[in-house]
Parts: sequence; structure tokens; C-alpha cells
Amino acid sequence: MKQKVLILGAGYAGSVVANILAREFRKKIAKEELEITILDKSDTNINQGGFTFIPFELYTPEDITRPRNKLISPRVKAFYGNEGEVTDVDLHNREVSVKSGTKYTYDYLVISMGCRADVNAVPGLTDDLNTFYTSMEDAFKVRDLVKNLDGGKVVVSVASMPIPCPGAPVKFTFMLDSYLRNVKKVRDDVQLTLVWPMEPIGPPEFNKFVTSQLKEKGIEAVRNSPLTNVDAARKEITTKSGEKINYDLLITVPPHKAPQVLIDAGLTDEKGWLSADKATLQYRGPAGDHDNVYVLGDLGPADILKTGIGAHYQAIAVSQSLKNDIYGNGIHTPYEGETGCPLVTELETPATPGRGYIATWKYSKPPEAFSTTKMGWFLYRMYYHIHWDISVKGLF
Repeated sequence: MKQKVLILGAGYAGSVVANILAREFRKKIAKEELEITILDKSDTNINQGGFTFIPFELYTPEDITRPRNKLISPRVKAFYGNEGEVTDVDLHNREVSVKSGTKYTYDYLVISMGCRADVNAVPGLTDDLNTFYTSMEDAFKVRDLVKNLDGGKVVVSVASMPIPCPGAPVKFTFMLDSYLRNVKKVRDDVQLTLVWPMEPIGPPEFNKFVTSQLKEKGIEAVRNSPLTNVDAARKEITTKSGEKINYDLLITVPPHKAPQVLIDAGLTDEKGWLSADKATLQYRGPAGDHDNVYVLGDLGPADILKTGIGAHYQAIAVSQSLKNDIYGNGIHTPYEGETGCPLVTELETPATPGRGYIATWKYSKPPEAFSTTKMGWFLYRMYYHIHWDISVKGLF
């Protein structure tokens, strides 16, 4: 009897799982003993981490996008558009519906559809929404605003946690400081403020380093300040404590939550995320416990950090568990919380070398003390180019 693996979402995590399984079970697929199917509403893969660089013209759309048919193994049945846009997920009947009306059944399900910005969650935010988090178009809008910036007060506000790549707003703020200082040469005319929703910015050593850099660069940090309201007419934001902060330019990271279709299907918890075992990543939520359903990437539990590095390691662990499921040995490979956060403190300019570092850690081992380096900048920049042919294809 043919076994079926169904993957919802052809982003980073979903593509890695599909490619690893397609290589491992190429003989079973050829004999029609196993079928791997992946669904997504878009046939284009976008490396959203590149959105942070777009405002400073360090990557082009061609650098951070690829057709999915170039990334996913031809052994995988891939459906996009109306045939791939999920409209319902029924875990009890092991059935997924898509926009065209087609229904897919499965033996094993991987849910890796990412999360989405909830811009309507903050009153007034849509009246003055400038963000590099939501789309290529929005990142280019921020580019134009930054290019025309000559002075005034710039506020970078992170509305709430969790968000995907929680270190990206800090990285963006440091890059903006470097751009204004060394490219535009107007940094002395700009007051730069980071409004952060929590007290720490990452784990202890990460927070320690970021705090020192904020102070060194003259960037004001307002902590414990979730965003509750934007008054575009007054150019004023209000935080949860009632503090009001004025701005000339507001750049916001909106609140995020799981895709609405999963919320409507009754799969998410009270925080709007999919619950899963933190080690096995098997679904544990309002729809019951389902050992044949795996939750990966940015839509997972709120207490699992949402990063690209984390998604990669989750995909590796789940791929191995699915191999064992299909082979029938019942062994599950744990995800040990491996994650990381790339940080940039200086852009490469005629006046300065770029400086970067990729801090990594896991559940049982917090990050160690670090500093950004010129080599770290080059390695991080290089990664965006090898991402497509190595990482997404699950080759390491």
C-alpha cells in the first residue's frame, strides 16, 4: 500500500524536508510505494532574510528569489496556485483541502506554512505602515524612505513578540546607523530610537553585546514597550505602559501569527500559534495529539525561537523522524533547540569594513560571548548565495 507524505508550505523548512525524503526514498518513489506531495500558493521561493538588506541596496530581488521548480526535487509532486493554496486542514480525517476544491489525504503531514504579519492588531498602524518584514515591495518602500532621509527622529518599533527572526530589527537598526553615518553622512542630524517589547534583547550574552553596541552608536533603546497605538496625524506611537513617543519616520515590525486557515481550522492555541512537542515537533494542540503531524518553522509554538537557522535544524530532525516512521522503527530524532541569529553592526562602505557574526545556541547551551568581525560579514553575505543550492536542498 502506497504511503503518503503531505507537506504544507514550500518555504525553507518544507523544501528541506521534501528534498531529503526524495533522496532517501527515491527507490520507493520509483516503485510507487511512497508519494511525497508539497503544496503552496506561490511557485516562487523568497529568502525573506534578504528583506533586511534591500533598504541598503545590498541584494536585488534576483538574489533572494528562485522558482520553486528549480529547488524542489522532481520526485516530489508539487502543486501551486489554486491547486496548492490550502483552505482547510482536517487532522481527524487526515485530509487537506485547497482552493480549487481538490482534497489531499496523507499518512504523514508536515505543516510548515510560515507565519504572517497581523497589521490590523495595532490600531492606527495601517495609517503609517513602513516595514521591511512583509514583502519585497514594502522593503523597497523602506529603501526609498531611507535614501531620502536627511534628519529628524527615526523610530524602529517592534510591536510584540514572537516574530520571525527576532534579531532582524536590531540588525536593521545597526545597519541603518552605519548607512546614515558612513554613506549618507547625516547621522548627527538623525535621532535613532529602537522601541523593544521586552527587557532583554535575546539571551544574556547576545543582550550584553547588543546593549554595548546601542550605547556605543548613540542609539536610544526603549525596552518593555509593546506597541499599542499609532497616531499617524500626530506622528506619535503609544506603548503598553502609556508612554508616547514622537517620530518623523516610523519603521515597524508588526505583530505576527499563524496563517488564518490554520486558526479557522481550530489548530492553533490561544496565542495564535501551533502547539507541538518541543523535542519531537509532533502536533499537540486543540485538535488533539497527532504523532503523524509535524509542525515546523515560524508557525510553531511561541516558546520556540522563530529563525531560519532554527527552521533548518527542525527540518533535519523531522526528516530523520519521518524516515524512521516510514521504515517503521518508531525512533524519533529530537530537535534540541538549535538556532541562531546573524547580527551585523557595520556595513561595508568606502569608510568602513563590514562587521558581522552569526551567534548560535540551543536549549541546553546559551550563546557564548562574541563580537562581530570583518570575516563574519563576508561569511554572512556569502551564505545568501549558497543558500539556494545547499541549504534549501538539504545537503548539509
